[in-house]
Amino acid sequence: MDVKKILLWGLDLLFPPHCVFCNRTVAPGTCICCSCAEELASQSSFSRIGVSRTGSDIYCLTLYWYRDQVRDSIIRYKFQGEKRNAAFYADVLARQIVHWFPWRPDFVTSVPLSAERLKERGYNQSELLAEPVADKLKIPYIQSLKKAGKNRVQHSLRRESRKKNVAGVYSLCGVKIAGKRILLIDDIVTTGSTLLECSNVLLNGGARDVICAAIARVPQGCPPSSA
Repeated sequence: MDVKKILLWGLDLLFPPHCVFCNRTVAPGTCICCSCAEELASQSSFSRIGVSRTGSDIYCLTLYWYRDQVRDSIIRYKFQGEKRNAAFYADVLARQIVHWFPWRPDFVTSVPLSAERLKERGYNQSELLAEPVADKLKIPYIQSLKKAGKNRVQHSLRRESRKKNVAGVYSLCGVKIAGKRILLIDDIVTTGSTLLECSNVLLNGGARDVICAAIARVPQGCPPSSA
């Protein structure tokens, strides 16, 4: 008997859960309504986001397009404290990683926030997503990166400026990554500049391979708004 599951089910009966996307009330033990599940079922994709400085192709899995109810859901998660959404995103992401990825990672890591932004927000939304993904994949979560410099907020910049904006602002935390295959997780992919820069740091530090994953990707030509 799983006591934790029974307690969670009981809490859902007392405080009915809501769809993480449209906020409709859903059945106990679920996180998404049938309408949103049907609409968003086939949006996952695995695509190349760039070439690292070591010459490696960097690929990224995304679950959804960053628009409409997905965009609203992520904004609530990222900026309005709806941290419970991370459990749903992580569950779907872990299942898609097993389906899409050509190899099993040695560990999971995430894109870090600056100390200032972390203090302001109270949590790193990418880390909050990456930890349960690692747990579901039964591999370690290791915070291997830190944000070592200041830069402007990415969403305030044009596409061509984003790569320069993140250059040199990330560094390794001192953990051993030589020869490791690493799964790097972020929340949103716009141009891929942040993930590419973090991948460069990991590969230059001796990682064997890096593959990325995120909740959503901004369609080309669409503004990311507050992302």
